[in-house]
Amino acid sequence: MAWKTTPAIRRPGMPSNNPLAMENQAMKDMKMIQPLSEAPYDTPLAYQQATHASLARRLQGLGIEKGDLVTRMSEGENASSVRVKTPVGEAVLAAGMAAKIIIHHDDGHKTPVSEMQAGEEGHVEGLVCGPGLEKGLEKLGIRENTRITMLRRLPSMDYIVLKQGLRLILTDGQAAKIWGTSQGREMQLAVAGGGVPFEVTKLLGGMGATATFQQNDIAPGVMLQLESVRPVPRTTKGRGVEKLGVLQAQSGLRLYLRPDMEAAILVSV
Repeated sequence: MAWKTTPAIRRPGMPSNNPLAMENQAMKDMKMIQPLSEAPYDTPLAYQQATHASLARRLQGLGIEKGDLVTRMSEGENASSVRVKTPVGEAVLAAGMAAKIIIHHDDGHKTPVSEMQAGEEGHVEGLVCGPGLEKGLEKLGIRENTRITMLRRLPSMDYIVLKQGLRLILTDGQAAKIWGTSQGREMQLAVAGGGVPFEVTKLLGGMGATATFQQNDIAPGVMLQLESVRPVPRTTKGRGVEKLGVLQAQSGLRLYLRPDMEAAILVSV
């Protein structure tokens, strides 16, 4: 006697065993997950993962877990260099540097340094940057759990320096990333005195920041001399400013991300 088989019944919502249907569903799921750099603005997104392990750890340290809602903000960064007080003294932070340092304020809320108001204090909760800038910030006394006080925002300035008889014009952001010695003291070019020799010993930042100095042959060992500092002409404001994307977490914390970081964060709509 032959056994009579009954076709399996698939209820609505149950996964199909049809290979073609499964492949189509997989492709549909893949389309839903996309890099943050390609995601729509001002729309709730679900954070999935970061393809760079170090970035994933930094986001997790700031309380952003898989499945959390985030938003890619259409507003840009209000770029401005700032002067802050750290455990080793005062430091000037370029707009991009300040945006990547997350502060836990004494009243409990968190913001990047770039959003702090004069007089506000807190400790460093985390850094959203690469290892190059992280090492550079250590030179300024900035690392996780150190205290920072916002002193003031700085107007956009040009730094005119002499290098082997040539006059160069550097942005305030570039001057903040040049570390060296002058009159026996270590400091940033941005806080150096005028008319005295300044020997470059380190460029603060990753490969991208270092590359911006190559066209002027500024590297460790080079001697510079600050000639003057002047306000940026209106026609050139905004030049040389690092373009950062804005990611807002459910908590309200906003993170300012380089394009490569936006591309490394995967989200779903």
